[in-house]
Amino acid sequence: MFESEELPDTQPATQSDMLQDALMESQPIKPPSYGSLQSKLANIETIELYQHEFKVGRENICDLVLREIHLPSSKFSCVSKLHFTVKKDLNDVTSPTYIYDHSVNGTFVNNELIGQNKCRILKHEDIISIVNVGIRAFVYHDLRHGISTEIKETELLKRYHISRQIGCGAFGTVHLVYDIVSCQPYAMKQVLKYPLNERSRQSFLNDAQRVMNEVNIMKNLNHPCVIKMHDIVDKPESVYMVLEYMRGGDLLTRIMEKNYLPERTAKLFFLQMCRAVKYLHGHGITHRDLKPDNILLQDNGEDTLLKVTDFGLSKFVSKNSVMRTVCGTSLYVAPEVFKSKEFGSYTPKVDIWSLGVVLYAMLSGSLPFFGSSAVEQIKSGKFYMQQSVWETVTPLVKELIVQILCVNPTERPSINKLLRSSWLRDSEVVRTAKGLMKVPLAMAMSAVTTVEPRRNTASDVKNNIAASCNSPRSKRKRL
Repeated sequence: MFESEELPDTQPATQSDMLQDALMESQPIKPPSYGSLQSKLANIETIELYQHEFKVGRENICDLVLREIHLPSSKFSCVSKLHFTVKKDLNDVTSPTYIYDHSVNGTFVNNELIGQNKCRILKHEDIISIVNVGIRAFVYHDLRHGISTEIKETELLKRYHISRQIGCGAFGTVHLVYDIVSCQPYAMKQVLKYPLNERSRQSFLNDAQRVMNEVNIMKNLNHPCVIKMHDIVDKPESVYMVLEYMRGGDLLTRIMEKNYLPERTAKLFFLQMCRAVKYLHGHGITHRDLKPDNILLQDNGEDTLLKVTDFGLSKFVSKNSVMRTVCGTSLYVAPEVFKSKEFGSYTPKVDIWSLGVVLYAMLSGSLPFFGSSAVEQIKSGKFYMQQSVWETVTPLVKELIVQILCVNPTERPSINKLLRSSWLRDSEVVRTAKGLMKVPLAMAMSAVTTVEPRRNTASDVKNNIAASCNSPRSKRKRL
């Protein structure tokens, strides 16, 4: 017996085979649909939506051309050449589906007029009417409807399209969301009132009532460099805070991407931070957790608006009160916070220290205090400027960092003195910041018109900087 062998196919392809192959090659692969328009009009079947843009109107360029066979003559004459468009970002499955109204006589969603040249977001089973609310033309079906999401609150789902998760923390998550009517993007932060595990529950700084008290005060804050709260939804287990969405990400990511920031960029950012802290301190608020992670950028440009966020550890205090809770991120925390266990209290000057650490990080891409002995370094105020990058930094900012990272809080400059420092008296940077913040130039200049008196002599400061720059320590903790 011989084993059978496969013989090569020597038969030529038939004409029909070649034609079929040619047709398959010439037809582009249709992307999967993200939804559909179930038609309520005559002679129109359900339409699968899979392209970025789907146009509906009387004009032949539309994807769905409406004709008199679809509508009564009296109504058809009121249909615009381009009546409405449905759009979707096909690169992001979590993105919303938009409907744009181009018509003169109106496009309606659930009996509400969109308005000419305006848009809104379509939700599952939304009813689209054209010309008037009585002509219910389509029902939108979202194929992603029913896909599990951690956000289950009906009130939120009615107001917002919940997109992708953009952040998470110990006590909640942050989602990118879109207002259904305005289409404006926001960052929605969910804060758990009661941590899930017992250890977190014991260490949680605020009970449910205190969370709401602070949230309600936050809602009234209004400064261009402080994140604005758009909406609050209070539920038994969580508070949902709908905040401004900053497309540029956080300052930590920016520093890590660039290794360090040019001095001029650092100055622009630092000036805006100081303006935010001045506003907060003026309203009796000490942030207590200032760090690059909690500073957001409006866009990816060098000259961009900056906003302070994440007030989870903030304390609302009267002018002369002191604080005693040990909190914050340890590498940015002022020495008196660690000493508060021993001596009992600290003041809003803790935010000034944190600003100094952030400034150091922006200019060098590293931290002044690091390692297992970081807390002891902070308590003693010992830090160095030995990297080569410090050779390109002006003496004025080095002097300012030395003044800020002063262990004695009474000798540390106030926020007003920081804003009057020589380094920040840069008219070009002040003008740029003013343009970004959209405040009158006189208001922006009022903080930088005079040089603050120094507590240390010039020789003292120069000696401190020289000692820092000549230190034998050769490595810094990278961010």
